[in-house]
Amino acid sequence: MYDIERITKIIEDIERYFKDLDYLNIKSKEDLKDRKNFYSLSMILFSITNRTIDLGDEIVSANKLGMPSTYKDIFRLLCRNNIISRDLERKLSTLVFYRNLLSHEYYDLSEKDVFDVFIRISAVKEFLEIVKTLLRKNK
Repeated sequence: MYDIERITKIIEDIERYFKDLDYLNIKSKEDLKDRKNFYSLSMILFSITNRTIDLGDEIVSANKLGMPSTYKDIFRLLCRNNIISRDLERKLSTLVFYRNLLSHEYYDLSEKDVFDVFIRISAVKEFLEIVKTLLRKNK
C-alpha cells in the first residue's frame, strides 16, 4: 500500500527543485565559475538526489521488496523487481555516488564535477514518470 500523501510530497519537492534548476539558467560549466551558481546548483542537485532516494525507498517499502542496506541497494531492488530498467538503475546509482561526494567531499568538487551531475540529473525525471504510472495503476 502506497503512502500517497508522502509520495506526493516527495514528487512535489523534486518538481520544485527542477523548477529551481531552470531558474538558475545554467548552460555550461563556465557558468559555475560564479560561486553563487556553483553552490546553488550543488545544493539543488543534492536535494533532488536525496528526495529521489526517499521516493525509491517508499516504493521499495510499499512493495515489500526487501531491506536495502545502502542507497544504491534501493535502486538495485527496484531493478531486480522490474520496476525500473537496468539502465535507469545505473543512472540513479551514479547519482547516489555523486550525492555522496556532494555531501561528504564537497570541498574537492570542481565545476566539471557539479556540471556532470547537472547533466545526469535528468534520469530522475524518468524515475518520476515510472512512479506516477505505478500510482495510477494502483488507484
